[in-house]
Amino acid sequence: MKFIKFCFYVLLTFIYVWVSSVFLVFHGPFPNLKNYVIGIVSTSMHPQYLEPLSLWTVSLNETKPQMNNVAGKGSTIFASFKDVNDSSIEVKDYHAPTFSAKIMLVHDPKRIRVAVTKYKGDVGQTVSEMVDDAHAVAGINGGSFSDVAYRGTGGIPLGNTIQDGKVITSGDSAPTIGFTDEGVLVCGTYSQKELIEDHVTQAVTFGPVLVKDGKGIIEGDGGWGYAPRTAIGQREDGTVIMVVTSGRMVNGPDDLGASMKDLMNLMLKYGAVNAANLDGGSSSTMVKDGVLLNQPTDVLGERKIATSFVVMPE
Repeated sequence: MKFIKFCFYVLLTFIYVWVSSVFLVFHGPFPNLKNYVIGIVSTSMHPQYLEPLSLWTVSLNETKPQMNNVAGKGSTIFASFKDVNDSSIEVKDYHAPTFSAKIMLVHDPKRIRVAVTKYKGDVGQTVSEMVDDAHAVAGINGGSFSDVAYRGTGGIPLGNTIQDGKVITSGDSAPTIGFTDEGVLVCGTYSQKELIEDHVTQAVTFGPVLVKDGKGIIEGDGGWGYAPRTAIGQREDGTVIMVVTSGRMVNGPDDLGASMKDLMNLMLKYGAVNAANLDGGSSSTMVKDGVLLNQPTDVLGERKIATSFVVMPE
């Protein structure tokens, strides 16, 4: 009888702590804590756990951040990089109070390609696998995808996906990040027709846009909380800036992650004229010469995803 009472008290204590914690985290006076927890769960491989974790007081659909994209049509600052012949690639380290980052500078933008999982419609591949299959030298994770039944499959790219001029998937006025046949980065809201008219040959869907025509356009902290992030941008000389940040305390308690404003400022620091956010969270990955340069936050290592931006050999 005493044992049964003990178990009953333990159960009551557990329920009290759980319910109290839920209301403290999701409805208490700490909005940054709420945004951080929502960001971790919603960008993980199992976002479906957000609703039961919050006792169904938070809706997954309502917490999805908006990709406040600007209209497309590329940049008004430059028009072509077909004559760029600098084949060098640089990798730099950056450290901030809440995250660290790897910055890859690819000086010839014509080397950038979109890689799509070879198991499209079924299961994704890691960035390392897509880089190897494409015989590329480097890569970062790409755009949006459907994760069927939240099984970490990542085999269905969403929105606008274009690979070497071939339309893989099409979205109606979707937030798009891509490159023209002359190496110009475009980012904003595009239809398939507009992408074809603008000679975009490589593209994925994601956002939001961070920098447009040399100006940062994120207001406040961006509204996406703090998490591992991936972003891509371009300098006025054509150099492509690939950024992957850490987060979720993989390197210690101060390693919370980057906000959209952090990404915007980092892109401006490295001279971006245009830049946009790519998929983040457990998807964030950077690979070069067969080496994984960042530490993915998923316990299984690299996540299987649908698309990547890869850097082809010179």
